Amino acid sequence: MAGLRVVSFDLDGTLVDYSFVEAVWFEGVPTLLSNARGIPFDEALKLVNEEYDKVGPNRLEWYDLGYWLAKFGLREEPNRLLHRFKDRLRLYPDTLPTLHRLREAGFTLIIITSATRDFIDITLKHTNLASLITRVFSTTSDFGKAGKDEGVYLSVLAELNLRPSELYHVGDSRVFDFEVPRRVGVEAYLLDRSGKERSEFVVGSLEEFASKIILSSRHRYTLLP
Repeated sequence: MAGLRVVSFDLDGTLVDYSFVEAVWFEGVPTLLSNARGIPFDEALKLVNEEYDKVGPNRLEWYDLGYWLAKFGLREEPNRLLHRFKDRLRLYPDTLPTLHRLREAGFTLIIITSATRDFIDITLKHTNLASLITRVFSTTSDFGKAGKDEGVYLSVLAELNLRPSELYHVGDSRVFDFEVPRRVGVEAYLLDRSGKERSEFVVGSLEEFASKIILSSRHRYTLLP
């Protein structure tokens, strides 16, 4: 990887909106449960949410669609359920223009996400992301971790032979996409599309992020001997 020219993105909530994942978890799974048990959808949704909450996002099972289908005794293949909702995949309007702009500026683009490989694969296949992204790292599938802790970022840096200062990252989680990578020296930015937060390293759009890191990168190069 070329030093100083690698940009990492979170996936859901950053490049794609939550329409697809929410449809799978809060429409697809409860609909299957409703049909299997002959109960109203609202009752199935309440039951599903209660079980999700018992596990929580700090455990790997929370992200594993196959685990939940088996837990509820549902005879459905995870990939079949995912494909049923592929038309719900939505890139944010600024995603492709930003990725093309950064590619044209010479950056290598990667993704670091907590999504599992099955979700990632269908997202890349049914959007225009695959041709623009060089590598994808899944904390759950690749590192066996439920979130992006410091070890995940350090592992990615080691895999790409990068120093922390040679990686930019952006995502919508204050903890996992901003505070954690900054603790290991990554130049991370928090994406807040609501515009509620204001600071030097908070951006309201991917376009703003691109402008900031292009400027930052140029400044770094002017300081090199």
